[in-house]
Amino acid sequence: MVLNIIIGTLAAAYIVFNFIISNRMDVKAMTAKFITGQNVVGKIATNIFYAPAWVLKGLKFLAINLIK
Repeated sequence: MVLNIIIGTLAAAYIVFNFIISNRMDVKAMTAKFITGQNVVGKIATNIFYAPAWVLKGLKFLAINLIK
């Protein structure tokens, strides 16, 4: 029971962090923060963690360009 609450809380925090990053940073800032200057392990770890933020940015880009 307690473990389910902890896992649910962590999952919700993960989703919230990705939505915040997706809304507050543009693609250039995300690239500078998550790719430029990182070693290989850092690039892999941050981009796995923020993969939903990258997907949301891509969906936003497609929606804006396809609707116009």
